[in-house]
Amino acid sequence: MSLYEIVETDAGFTVVEVRPGAPPEEAAARHAGVVVDPGPYRTYEDAYDALLALQAEEEDEDLP
Repeated sequence: MSLYEIVETDAGFTVVEVRPGAPPEEAAARHAGVVVDPGPYRTYEDAYDALLALQAEEEDEDLP
């Protein structure tokens, strides 16, 4: 069963697959990023929905 988390890379936020039993930081390192939300999410779609929510929050914080 695949699990997913959200990481931030130089290109921005992205969803990555986490190997079962591996720490979240390992998956982030494979993608040259840092863990933003370790989840774990059971589906890519759930993780992507969470990513969109994080981006919306970030945009709200940037407003004056």
